[in-house]
Amino acid sequence: MMSIALYHKHYNAEHLEAVKKEMEVMGAPEIRAIWSEMYGLWMAVEGCHRIRAAKELGLEPVIIDISEDETVMIQYDGDDIEVDVADLAEELTDNACKTEIINF
Repeated sequence: MMSIALYHKHYNAEHLEAVKKEMEVMGAPEIRAIWSEMYGLWMAVEGCHRIRAAKELGLEPVIIDISEDETVMIQYDGDDIEVDVADLAEELTDNACKTEIINF
């Protein structure tokens, strides 16, 4: 079993349906994530709608492990920003118990 902590809890139902339609054609999504030894799960840095859609469609996401990277580009409030992976991992670890965890 694989568990993924979502980057955030909120989602848009209409967008989720659109993502599911795309995924029915394209298959399982690739999701950048950081491994949490503390929780024994992946902490996604993107793709909350894609992860939810994959779960509903019975697809298992392909994890792109960025745990050892120095920096990563993420979307924050609609803007692409470069962040330090170690700092992001700390933030995600603090928030993992407050967000939704999806099991595959």
